Amino acid sequence: MKYATQRLGDKALIREFLNLDRKLTAYALGDLDDAFWPQSAFFGAWCGEELVSLMLVYAGLDPAVLTAFGEPEGVRAIFDAQPLPDEIYYLFPLYMGDLLSEYYVRPHTQQEWRMVLDQEAFAPPPLDGVARLGPDHALALDELYRNAAEPGEAIVAFDPWQIAHGMFYGIWDDGALVAAAGTHVWSPAEGVAAIGNVFTRPDCRERGFATLCTAAVTVEAQRAGMDEVILNVRDGNTPAIHVYEKLGFRRYCLFWEGPGLRR
Repeated sequence: MKYATQRLGDKALIREFLNLDRKLTAYALGDLDDAFWPQSAFFGAWCGEELVSLMLVYAGLDPAVLTAFGEPEGVRAIFDAQPLPDEIYYLFPLYMGDLLSEYYVRPHTQQEWRMVLDQEAFAPPPLDGVARLGPDHALALDELYRNAAEPGEAIVAFDPWQIAHGMFYGIWDDGALVAAAGTHVWSPAEGVAAIGNVFTRPDCRERGFATLCTAAVTVEAQRAGMDEVILNVRDGNTPAIHVYEKLGFRRYCLFWEGPGLRR
């Protein structure tokens, strides 16, 4: 079957496709926001008159983030026809893992859970001691994230630009930032928020700081009227999954995540 592919510039068309499963496509929906759009390249594949597959390259991070949805053969057609980065960080549905491996070497792949907030079940604890972070705290956040040492806990999707265009909260101890949570995507216009960059300094763990920071960001997302609030967590990170479930997040689907190098 032959597929026609091209880069997409019509937000309404892209949004219609992504709205078929907003929980799955929340990151891509957020990239339709005016703040993220200039760094976002959307590609589509048609079978006849029907848009059946979509791929997004988000260049606002280094390396660029690659994700795709829809029919695998349409995604294959995009791979074959469109210029894509040599180095990526991918978020791909499980059923497209083998397809992705045909085009990119995946040296450190892992499965992640997409968790979605059950708005009615959200039960934040008292948020004493949690403070809003702003752009002037970028250096403190960078210093905090440098403490990531355990396998799989490195903060790979943080850029100071996100602070001014998102929502970050943290906890300070003796003048140092010891825990934080923020957002990868924050779009009131599209009604989506993707929580991420959650981290606690190793010597300050087991004190509930990550829960408090995540809850504070989630409260702000609700106040802003976000109907989809999501986060990603590594499959197998049972303690973190339980924390998020206690807050009201529910497991939705698994996907592949990791770095890739073009074959």
